[in-house]
Amino acid sequence: MAAEPADLELLPRTVRDKLDRVGIKLHLKEWQQLTLAERAWLRDAPCADTAEADAYRLRLDEMVRRHTGRNPDRL
Repeated sequence: MAAEPADLELLPRTVRDKLDRVGIKLHLKEWQQLTLAERAWLRDAPCADTAEADAYRLRLDEMVRRHTGRNPDRL
């Protein structure tokens, strides 16, 4: 699915649900520091089973750390 910048300016509901599933609190400022491609990946990546959720969490940690210098908050 192609990402339009306006579509990913705010956290989509699908991403918020995945964040809840992996126990991460992502602030809007952190979300907006991610690239459009990273935001699209977070929207589209699978996160249904334990292995997918673990991979999603690790990738998200790495993205946020790279852009902000710190890990995202945990729920």
